[in-house]
Amino acid sequence: MTKRVFGLVLALVLISCGGSQKAAEKAVTTAAKTKIIKAHNLAVIDFNTIQSRLGVKYQDANRSHSLTVDLRMEKGKQIWMSVRVLGITMAKVYITPDRVQFYEKLQKRSFDGDFQLVSDFLGEELNFEQLENLLLGQVIEPLNSMDYRVDNNRYEFRQSGVIEKLFALRPSDFKVAQQSISKKSENTTLDVQYLQYQTVSGKVLPEDITINANSNGNLVQVELQMNNVEFDQDLSFPFEMPDNYKRMTF
Repeated sequence: MTKRVFGLVLALVLISCGGSQKAAEKAVTTAAKTKIIKAHNLAVIDFNTIQSRLGVKYQDANRSHSLTVDLRMEKGKQIWMSVRVLGITMAKVYITPDRVQFYEKLQKRSFDGDFQLVSDFLGEELNFEQLENLLLGQVIEPLNSMDYRVDNNRYEFRQSGVIEKLFALRPSDFKVAQQSISKKSENTTLDVQYLQYQTVSGKVLPEDITINANSNGNLVQVELQMNNVEFDQDLSFPFEMPDNYKRMTF
């Protein structure tokens, strides 16, 4: 498995019963910016732990992979992932607010470093809370200073300049429909689209996410499907770094 597979799994895979939701309400063209921001902030879900089984499809110019990822999160503290291919555990990932660790069994490689790995891959300085927000359908930056308009039946917040940013909210529940960050001078783009949401235990969170990352013309696409979501279970986060694996650098 390539480094980019792990980078995407780390950065972006980086969240019972329930039903699917699609935005059905119309965006109100006269809605005040401050009220839309407040509504989005109130849409954040309250939880202690989350567990989910992720279906992950990865594709670049040379290869494609289908992965199954068991995901566990403890809010504000830790993210744990077990990556499986054809039912076999191939890698484990463990992320805390100041540390990223993972290992993969195929080539017996491992990484142990700080959270900067996630930020470097995304091309945007992120902290642990922002990564949680990215996974759970919340914006990764404050919206107050951005330009605001209603367009395409969405509440859109934009920033122009050297770094262009777009954050679009759904009118049905004020969750994120799209987050996009681009740096034309470096020919890099990260575009995250939340195609569908689901309601589990009264909480609205993403069900289908598509990620397109472009770096100097090298396009990578990742599709995430979040299944079997459960909240506030008593979870363990087992992780032990193998001693005899080759250390990786990025």
